[in-house]
Amino acid sequence: MTVRVLAAAGLAAWLIGVLLLTVQPVQPAPGQLIDDNFVLFRTFGIYLANLDSSFWVGQLVGNLLLFMPFGILGPMAFRWLDGWVRVFVGALILSLLVEASQLWVPNRSADVDDVILNVAGALLGYAFLSIMRAIGRPTRALPGSG
Repeated sequence: MTVRVLAAAGLAAWLIGVLLLTVQPVQPAPGQLIDDNFVLFRTFGIYLANLDSSFWVGQLVGNLLLFMPFGILGPMAFRWLDGWVRVFVGALILSLLVEASQLWVPNRSADVDDVILNVAGALLGYAFLSIMRAIGRPTRALPGSG
């Protein structure tokens, strides 16, 4: 199997996992409110005010890490997804679809700040892929060297 086929299979598995994780109804913790947020950076304020809370830190880190595989596997699987802007646009569209779908799922909430974190995570994934590609490239000898 080629790397592209393996990356496409991994991307498909990741997408199924994201859908199972994000569009399934959940049971909120006692006292937890589920509200949609369409105000930029409102949830970031909650994260910053609750850095001592494993729940809120988990939400922050989880939303950031959730889309990292997209930034790594997407460009490996599909040439048309290879590039910063393409990863950005692809992650933005996919994250918006996930968040919009949560508007109709019981006990789920759509949050514009989740979109920002998801896209940032995809870009971090692409940065990691770019670094790994750069490390894997053989360097050419400089003129006049050995």
